[in-house]
Amino acid sequence: MPKLNQRDFNDEPVKYVTEKHVACVFLLDTSSSMNSNEAIKQLNEGLRVFKQQTLSSLDTHAKACIDVAVVTFDSDVKVIQDFAPVEEMELPELKAYGNTAMGKALETAMDMVTMQKNKYNYAGTPYFRPWIFCVTDGGPNDDYRESAERLKWMENNGKAIAYCVGVDGFRDDIMKQIFDPNNIYGLKNCDFTGLFKFVSSSLDALRNSTEESGSLNIPAPDTMFKVPLD
Repeated sequence: MPKLNQRDFNDEPVKYVTEKHVACVFLLDTSSSMNSNEAIKQLNEGLRVFKQQTLSSLDTHAKACIDVAVVTFDSDVKVIQDFAPVEEMELPELKAYGNTAMGKALETAMDMVTMQKNKYNYAGTPYFRPWIFCVTDGGPNDDYRESAERLKWMENNGKAIAYCVGVDGFRDDIMKQIFDPNNIYGLKNCDFTGLFKFVSSSLDALRNSTEESGSLNIPAPDTMFKVPLD
């Protein structure tokens, strides 16, 4: 492993360095189509509920050991928040406009989880495999093929695990070219509140487990379903 220095990651110190951490980057579609059916409004509410539930259900150590980042993608890719403990999670009002630069967003997310792992390694902090959790209502407008290959390599080599959740009308055929088909879910009625409650419970369960798989073993809401493999 190459020698690390603090230029390889953000300079915020790791809290509870001896406790095992889990990092999750939310990769959120904010393209113009997310204005339909008030999806963007529901997404904002889902993020608020995620923070509220996570803070209310976890003890001080656990809250400090779940590190969350938020990246949005429309015509541009924006890092809304770099990795920080969930208790420091910022909740700006997301707006929907433009196209869907998902390929570039995936590259950003993969770079971020790599840097966060560097940060953990530098501090001597144990960690679970980081999550990349993508939410979309469509498909990429940019070139995603190299990003898909890199993501596949990262997953095959235990560097990260990625999930994709699509709301009504998303391009599951294209998502199957990017994400592991076993980790693609559909979401009915833009139920982002139910989704993010589920994610909060799943991250809590993972942090308290001895597994490295990062599987979503918590019962899912009725509005969430596995996309058929064929």
